[in-house]
This record gives sequence, C-alpha cells and structure tokens, in this order.
Amino acid sequence: MNTPNPSDTPLVAHVKRLWIHGFLVGCGGVLLLLLIWFFIWGWPFASGPEGPEEAKTASGTTAGPAAPLKQVPTSPPPALGPRQPEAALRNQLTAILVKLGEAQQKKDLPLLMSLYAPSFPNLDEKAREIAATWKTYDFPSLKFRIMEIKSQDPENVVATVTWEAETKNRATQAIQTFTKVYLVWFTQDAGRWRIKGLDKTS
Repeated sequence: MNTPNPSDTPLVAHVKRLWIHGFLVGCGGVLLLLLIWFFIWGWPFASGPEGPEEAKTASGTTAGPAAPLKQVPTSPPPALGPRQPEAALRNQLTAILVKLGEAQQKKDLPLLMSLYAPSFPNLDEKAREIAATWKTYDFPSLKFRIMEIKSQDPENVVATVTWEAETKNRATQAIQTFTKVYLVWFTQDAGRWRIKGLDKTS
C-alpha cells in the first residue's frame, strides 16, 4: 500500500495556485505602476531637454537667463579738456575784438559801429570821436588780449581786456606805443555778441 504525497493533496494544490496568481497579480501591479510613472513623469532613467526654468546649476539652484555681458572699454576715455563753454565764449569775444582792430586799421566806420550794441552809451558821439581820431592818427598795430571773463547771465558778460596799440601821427609821423586795460561789457544782440560798455581801469 502506497503512502499519499502531501504535495498531491487538493489543499496544497489550491495554495500553490493562489500563490502563483498572487505573484502574477503583484507583477502586473508593479508593471502598471511603471507604465503610469512613464506616461506622467517620463522615463526615470533618461534625461530629456530642460527648459530655462528647469535648468539647474551645480549648486542646485535654478539658473535664470544669462545676463548680457557688459562691454568693457578697451582704453580709458580721454581726459576732459578745458571747460568748453568758457573756451567757446572766449573765442567768440576774441573774434569781436579782432574785427574791432581791423576796423580801426582800415578806418571802416560802418564795420566798427556794427560791433557796438545800440544800447552803448552815447553811441553817435562815440562814432564822431572815432572819425576825428582817424584824421590825426593811423593804427599800424592794434592787439587785444582777454585776461578774464565773468558771466553775469547767459546774455551778458564782462571781460578784462588788454589793449596793445601802436599809433602814428599823420602830421609828424611820430610813433607811440601804449598798453591800456579796459573792462568791456558784452551783450547778445540779434544773435551775436556786441560791445555795450567800455571802461578804462585804473
């Protein structure tokens, strides 16, 4: 008489079937979870392209868009020269004085008087005095040098001017040189600088 094998009993066979079914169900569940992960977050072992907001720096912080590089000058800027407004003003006033000297030498009364502002005190008398002087003297040399400029407002300045003149008496041919210092007031008139006042300093 043969002894029955416990493994062949119906109960054992039923337990085996349950274990196999459970294993298969567990594997299916794991596989299902992997598929869900793949569709939602992507394949965990592959790195896809990252957008600017997702890129990470080595320290783990979010890297923003790259800042533009600052352009560094290859050479230092040139040093600023003299104050340009004052230099330009000096040039403009000097040009008026140069024309004044030319008018004196050429005895051009209209040109000379055009350099004076209408507000110059006793302008008509000034013109007569100049015309009378020209009858007696010639001016072989006449130079002006601006020593100092003081601005009163944008349309009025006063300058300290040195006169270096050489005169020749037309009757005696005697030559005389002299240097005088004047305070000259300039004003803007009709868009140009003109002389509005003249005073000899002590």
